[in-house]
Amino acid sequence: MNRKIGFFYIFIIMIIVLTACAPKEYKFNVKMEEFKFIPDSFSVPAGAQVTMELENTGALEHELVIMLLSKDATLPFDDDDEANIYWEAELQPGTKQTITFVAPSEPGEYQLVCGTAGHLEQGMKGTLTVTE
Repeated sequence: MNRKIGFFYIFIIMIIVLTACAPKEYKFNVKMEEFKFIPDSFSVPAGAQVTMELENTGALEHELVIMLLSKDATLPFDDDDEANIYWEAELQPGTKQTITFVAPSEPGEYQLVCGTAGHLEQGMKGTLTVTE
């Protein structure tokens, strides 16, 4: 076999293998308003690349906070919760933001909350379910 053709086939096989091994990307559009996330639940495999297109359609500032596994936010959400945050984003009214993160590696249900004072008490929460 011609040496150039052999290298070409090896190159193609490597691309296929590397593409198959890459984490799958999950994209979600999330609206934040008084006092809810739309949608309020998401499911992704462990280690997946997650992109969220966040839009604050409300009149108040909102935060999307993902808590660590088995860590629920306290009422009221305050400085004691900071050590239990996996990921967070803050949006002013009428703004949009794209966030990207890698889903946790441990399967389970992760609490989503709005960290803005008083919003969790109004029921602004949800769930990120991480599957195997």
